Amino acid sequence: MAVEWTITIEGKNEFGDVCRKAVRIDKSWERLFDGDLGLSIEDGKTIMTALQSAVVNHEAETYALFRRVCPDCHTFRPVKDYTTRQIRTVFGTVEVRNPRWMICRDCYPGMVVAFAPLKEICPDRATSELMELTARLGSMMPYRQAANVLADFLPIEPTETHATVRKRTIRIGERLDDQSAEEERRARMATEVTEERRQFEMQLPGDRRKEFVISIDTAHVRSADLNSARNFELVVARCGRGGRGEPGGRYFVTSSTDQTAIRDRALHALQQEGYCGFGHVTVISDGAEILKRLPRAMPKPTAHIIDWFHIAMKIQPMQQIADHMARSRSGLSEALPTINRDIRAVKWRLWHGRVDRAIRNLEQLLARLKASQGDGEFSVARLHSLGSQLLTYVRSNRGAIVNYGKRYRAGLRVATTLAESAVNSLVGKRMVKKQQMRWSLHGAHMLMQVRTADLNGELRDRLREPFRQPEPNVPPLFKPKPPLLRAA
Repeated sequence: MAVEWTITIEGKNEFGDVCRKAVRIDKSWERLFDGDLGLSIEDGKTIMTALQSAVVNHEAETYALFRRVCPDCHTFRPVKDYTTRQIRTVFGTVEVRNPRWMICRDCYPGMVVAFAPLKEICPDRATSELMELTARLGSMMPYRQAANVLADFLPIEPTETHATVRKRTIRIGERLDDQSAEEERRARMATEVTEERRQFEMQLPGDRRKEFVISIDTAHVRSADLNSARNFELVVARCGRGGRGEPGGRYFVTSSTDQTAIRDRALHALQQEGYCGFGHVTVISDGAEILKRLPRAMPKPTAHIIDWFHIAMKIQPMQQIADHMARSRSGLSEALPTINRDIRAVKWRLWHGRVDRAIRNLEQLLARLKASQGDGEFSVARLHSLGSQLLTYVRSNRGAIVNYGKRYRAGLRVATTLAESAVNSLVGKRMVKKQQMRWSLHGAHMLMQVRTADLNGELRDRLREPFRQPEPNVPPLFKPKPPLLRAA
């Protein structure tokens, strides 16, 4: 026993024409004993495929008819020919009629140009929604898994394989990268005019939002190029405004370690947060050499701060070893009675920005540890090694160590927590920690552009931006001027 369901789809266009399409679904009673109740995913695919076919055909025919009217003389343009065009959508592939119109011969005499109106709204033979969905899934999970997810829930063609997902993701990343490059160029031109000026804002006491903060870090990705190094670096940053508790701001990722490229990306992200080229900018990094180039290239005033978390993590193992030595009550604790207190004093002075005193205390501490290494104690040797590393780190970043306590009490940021979380959410889950793939520099960069735009909440708007202003079919040079304007 079976029940036949008929679903009728009816639509009416602007001229009053009615279009009807019926979809039949057979449901047998035997399936109820298997727990198959109601409509299944396959039934939903069948219904949505029929509905999508009707809607896409109607909209394509309407838009083609709209583009046939000449905007200058308001008459129909001549017909070149009629072909068919397959458009891939999230609810299946639809074959539509694809006419080609000639430009108006009265308005443009002597010119023979034909154009396809459907190419203006669907240049990739796929809707922007399908391109966006494919790119978003491809940036979040492996390409094969993304293709399987699309095939499980959407009525797409079997040709939508992992290779299709990869190509679309990279293509979308290239478009986003080109848009960012153009916006960065405009932002750079705007900052060159106002390089020596300051922000035109009222300076309120305790206002944390007057400071623009760039939390920046690097991520290592396995390289697929056999002729290059084993890993390459991606620069990951988050640009925001305000102190702790404020929104983190916008993400940006770049595979280029060039000083100008990182600066342009940072200026573009800060511009979206309200930066006009003449504000107070603070760059917080872990002291890597490629990240030290950014503060020197940014507009003035720009300050560079070493992340306090990295300083504290270098002191923490020293503190643990010193606490163990104090609890053990061995001969080392009698030879170095103040080792625990000295390490805490170094940490306190670094927290309050007293770098010179901290360096002197570290040098004295290392001298005492070196004198005590003759006892053959492993703890002393390890403590001396960690202290030497800390001393080298502090000396090389002396100018970027500030009064962290004062900034913390003022509610300002003192660590690259935002950058560390950005590395985990952007790069770590997709490329490093869980996935064992090897990446090319170009592929990783383009994939990160998609992922960054998705996390910034602008992927959909940026993909639809080129469709909002269709390109003219005739160059402006050949467009005739009205008689009055030509006479003037």
